[in-house]
Amino acid sequence: MQTKINKHSPAIELKDLSIIFDQGTKNEYKLFDKINYSFEANKIHFIAGDSGSGKTVLISHFNGLNKTKNGKIAIFGEPIKIKGNKITNIKSIRSKIGMVFQFAEYQLFKSTIEKDIIFGPLNFKVKSDEAKKRAKKYIQEVGLNTSFLPRDPFGLSGGQKRRVAIAGILAIEPDILVFDEPTAGLDPNGEKEMMNIFLNLKKAGKTIIIVTHSMNQAIEIADNVVVVGDGKILKSGTTYDIFQDEELIKKTSLSTPLIFSIIKKLIDRDEKYKVLIKKQPRTIEKLVHELNLLEGGKNA
Repeated sequence: MQTKINKHSPAIELKDLSIIFDQGTKNEYKLFDKINYSFEANKIHFIAGDSGSGKTVLISHFNGLNKTKNGKIAIFGEPIKIKGNKITNIKSIRSKIGMVFQFAEYQLFKSTIEKDIIFGPLNFKVKSDEAKKRAKKYIQEVGLNTSFLPRDPFGLSGGQKRRVAIAGILAIEPDILVFDEPTAGLDPNGEKEMMNIFLNLKKAGKTIIIVTHSMNQAIEIADNVVVVGDGKILKSGTTYDIFQDEELIKKTSLSTPLIFSIIKKLIDRDEKYKVLIKKQPRTIEKLVHELNLLEGGKNA
């Protein structure tokens, strides 16, 4: 049975969180040092940073895959409780937050798609009939139809396998979904379809956290971007907030989104285009729309 959540609490709250390797030895290394941050519920958050900055390690602590006694992590107000080497409330935490790994299709291991999707719910003591209902529901939510359920998952394309893996996490019905590089290896159409899945999950009331290198995706759908590096959170805000911080961009290897690059070139030509920064268009189509209004002498 899924536990109740405190909807007045942040989806995930980090308090003085440190992640330390080889603690207490001469090789001690602090990947993160006393970071404090709250991920607001029902938003799409992107976590970005240079390779080696600890993005994947950080999110692996959110649902107890890794653990630290240095600081606190709370999921909708429920702290992750550690006693000895075990998390004592692991099932409660994992009923609230689902993790989808990079190349999530490698998580598939059952003989049919239905069996793969219902594996998680059954593990959380959901009755078989209800688990099968969820399989029918969530296979459709990821853009596949119910005719896929009896099929062998290993005969699917890479993008289809990833959707099935996501459906399996959705079937547990967590309130938070964390994705590590979810579009890795996908073609442009696959990336676009994945962005639509995230937007639909947000509409359904979910909180989405995405680790990515793609700032083009962030500018398109993110409510918030968190940049990590040097053992801390360097900055958070909209994608436009991030890329207006020239000092931050100099310190990182984040690639500038195409839309922002175009706007910067336009501003170099004429400062009247600074208004586009305030408008914060998310797509090329919206940028063209704003330009047409601007060139027509109208207020967008």
